[in-house]
Amino acid sequence: MPALEKPLALLFVDIADSTMLYERVGNVAAAALTQRVLAHLRRLVDENRGGVIKSLGDGLLAAFPLRDDSARTACAMIGIEGQYGLRLRIGIHFGSVIEGVGDLYGDACNVAARVQQIARPGEILATLALVEGLSPDLRGRTKPLSNVAMKGKTAPIAVHQIRTGDDAEDAIDSTTLGFSLVSEVGRRMVTLHLAYRGQDITLSQALPRVTIGREDSSGLRIASRQTSRQHAVVDFTRESFLLTDHSTNGTFIRTGGSPPLVLRRDATKLVGSGLIGFGAEVLDEGQDHVVAFRAELA
Repeated sequence: MPALEKPLALLFVDIADSTMLYERVGNVAAAALTQRVLAHLRRLVDENRGGVIKSLGDGLLAAFPLRDDSARTACAMIGIEGQYGLRLRIGIHFGSVIEGVGDLYGDACNVAARVQQIARPGEILATLALVEGLSPDLRGRTKPLSNVAMKGKTAPIAVHQIRTGDDAEDAIDSTTLGFSLVSEVGRRMVTLHLAYRGQDITLSQALPRVTIGREDSSGLRIASRQTSRQHAVVDFTRESFLLTDHSTNGTFIRTGGSPPLVLRRDATKLVGSGLIGFGAEVLDEGQDHVVAFRAELA
């Protein structure tokens, strides 16, 4: 007898920057805090008529028969961030799945997971398939973003942001960053320099991630109204630097004479040298949203 498909709203939630949390407060304290947060998230799922399918390290997968319940749960989850001093990334999608023992299977699970991965800290992202079935009051909280290309999908997926009321953006002053890391293979020094407004600072391997945006807490603060408050993240991974766009307006990368690469809720490796426009196209290096980059391998 073939397995039966069931339509569900799937919610993936993950604690943002959990690796940095463990480095900051130590393994024991971080593990205890993580478990308290996950327990609270589970209670919120139960209170909104959902079910936790499984834990995923520093996050979990939950399923809801009703789209509204998944959205309300997500908003409630963002509401507890201040209580624990943590940020959450949440992705929601509605689609058909097959129920297994302690798990769900199907393309809808992959889409929901991908949406969560591209969410910024403190952000809820949902697909159009989820948003179009919300009640009017909840749908009024949504804001369409861009279409996102996803592996294995022939057409991009329309992604929306679900707002919880805290949408203010503060003016930011400027800074400059770079950071260095030692590769495990051959112990080679991999360095990325990010130069902004005439400054160039190199950080140690203790910081394998740089957040970029207009908010004060960003590692690289961009003083441009075209740049989102939490615009992008650069991570060191497998001997290279991965730039991931989390913005509304997109990220524009120009190297040499090649046509610019445009990222919209997507990621790419930074190779060689060039210019990055956070929120608009690059015309020249002097623009207030443009950062120069140089990746080196010694």
